[in-house]
Amino acid sequence: MKKKQHIHFIAFFIFVLSFSFYSTSFGQDNTQVGLPEGAIARLGKGGINIMRFSPDGTRLAIGTSIGVWLYDMNTRNAKALFPAQSIRVNNHEIESVVREEWNVRTIVHVDSLAFSPDNRILASSGSSNSVIRLWNIESGNELFCIPLYSSSDGVSAMTFSKDSKILITPNQFSCIYHWGVTSGKLITKHKGRSTDNEPLEDGYYGEHYRDLIAFTHDNKTFVSGDPENGKIRLWDAVTGYQLSIFKAKTPFAILSWKKRIPQKGVNALAFSPDGKTVASAHDDNTVRLWDTITSTERAVLKAHTEKVDALAFASDSTILASGGADNRILLWDVKKAQQQAILTAHKGSVRALAFSPVNKEILASGSSDGTIRFWNTHTGQEQSIFSTEHTSEVHAVAFTASNQMLASATTNGTVQIWNVKTGRQLPTPSIVHHDKTEALALSQDATLFASRGADTIERSIGKSTRTTQKPHKETHLWILLTGDKLLSLALEADSLAFSPDNRILAAAIRKQGIRLWSIDSGLEMFRIKTLISYEDKLMFSPNGKFLALSASTPNVWDVFTQHEITPPDIKWVNGIAFSPDSSLIAFKHNKGIDLYNVKPTGMQVRNKIRPEAFFARENILIFSPDGKILLFPRSDLWEDTIELFEVDSGRRLGTLFGHSEPVQTLVFSHDKKTLASGSSDGTVLLWDWDKIISKAKENKGN
Repeated sequence: MKKKQHIHFIAFFIFVLSFSFYSTSFGQDNTQVGLPEGAIARLGKGGINIMRFSPDGTRLAIGTSIGVWLYDMNTRNAKALFPAQSIRVNNHEIESVVREEWNVRTIVHVDSLAFSPDNRILASSGSSNSVIRLWNIESGNELFCIPLYSSSDGVSAMTFSKDSKILITPNQFSCIYHWGVTSGKLITKHKGRSTDNEPLEDGYYGEHYRDLIAFTHDNKTFVSGDPENGKIRLWDAVTGYQLSIFKAKTPFAILSWKKRIPQKGVNALAFSPDGKTVASAHDDNTVRLWDTITSTERAVLKAHTEKVDALAFASDSTILASGGADNRILLWDVKKAQQQAILTAHKGSVRALAFSPVNKEILASGSSDGTIRFWNTHTGQEQSIFSTEHTSEVHAVAFTASNQMLASATTNGTVQIWNVKTGRQLPTPSIVHHDKTEALALSQDATLFASRGADTIERSIGKSTRTTQKPHKETHLWILLTGDKLLSLALEADSLAFSPDNRILAAAIRKQGIRLWSIDSGLEMFRIKTLISYEDKLMFSPNGKFLALSASTPNVWDVFTQHEITPPDIKWVNGIAFSPDSSLIAFKHNKGIDLYNVKPTGMQVRNKIRPEAFFARENILIFSPDGKILLFPRSDLWEDTIELFEVDSGRRLGTLFGHSEPVQTLVFSHDKKTLASGSSDGTVLLWDWDKIISKAKENKGN
């Protein structure tokens, strides 16, 4: 088995190496735009939140977890990445009483986009963003960064006036702002009462806190949908007055036995171009059509089996497209309220939809599987895969032995291979994967992949896609290059780990404990009885002699004797790491980090790190290659960072900024020169470790 794996790896290396000589270093490409200090490349383009065509149909803007990508429709290339740069702003221009200053996050989600009618300007913001940015489409330059009411304010939708001179933005605190596009200054503000305790039928203004919003094409009115109570309202975009409340005729379904209440919450909204119909997607997996003249429900569309996240009308208002967590796109005849077609090709949730403004039959779809696909809605056929690399959450990363390539695994079970020097994605391994994955692991040399799917559909990413029904209570082990299945185990693994020599696969299973298999023979070696919970994490020591379980009640075992050597006083651990020589182990918990010397007979306390205001929930902790620094991710309401602490002194040496979502994995290259961080924002950042160390030494000296 080992010889076979070695041959496969050599073939894999030769295969992908042929793609590596297009460039020997990073050029001025999108992998380097907007990089944080210390980073040398960004792999992946971030998860998709929203898509918008320019009015002339020549460009497609994608709002992602890291910023905005602008695609040229003629060349199908990414024209520019508009990253959100760090800046300090204030609300003094629009607020005279409660004044505030704040730093804008460096990398943020963008889920609100609008093109000016003259195709010159793109506006971007988000529901968790505190500013609006205006960009010159041709040059890619930022024109203005407009602060909102406060650091907790956000925009869920915006639009331009027909003459492209005014930007209209309802905010989350009962205001509608009109901004001058050429000046970036506030023109008018319409403010109503601050609360919305009762249904407003008399023309008063209410809050839009967390509401979803969709504008009419004439920009005179907009509709809002409440994600909690499902209330849908029509508003005047100029004055901010409420025009009507939509009345539902059909009861909402009860999907949860735990919460026996109707699932009314709104997840997506769309206004038809002719202004006559509003479509809303709700928590009960239905799509409802509303008559804007009578403010009444016209039809309930039932076909999706999971949450619907995206809606879009064709330019002539005759077709509605809906997409969601069941990975499907459904086309509906708006007039007849009947399903026309089902579009299936995505292998992850459909997150965004947009019809071309110049061809009513062309539909673009963006998915958590990382792809943007184009469809002909008349034939129901997929036209092309327009773009890739917009992957979902990255949960595992590994460098190949040569350090020239990197593998990243996402929550939908796909694996991406990247050229580390060029930042280019290489051909995807043809492994069968699950649409949803509960546990996954990559071997340290990126040759093996193990996963446990959470659904019943398996797909092959090859020229031919095959779909088969399989029980979901299975864990599989694959060779990345060939797609050969080495092991198929009838169990629901909650955490997986490879031994450093690729000879053992360990699995933590609730109600069963830990089970270890020989990869060479495919036989189970032994079991360890212990309690397992959903978020527990398994790991081997670098020398392969010890196995650790990071959990509220952690455990460390000698692999050969199965003897437990855990210190009795260690509890509520959310991160375990072995030093590179396996002589030291670190336990992270809510108060700090405890370090122990490791011996086969037991452990001895070395030192304890107790920083002020220490709080890091993520179950990740690693040592630097020289064993002198501990690294772990930290997340709060404002930033997702990587923290560096010195092992001996316990001093904080620095903080790495750059991800917009929590970091899920940290790995060093085998040559010890590069740190890779994989995040829920769908990207992998590569960091120059020498530069980070130099910066840390400067911080230590100050």
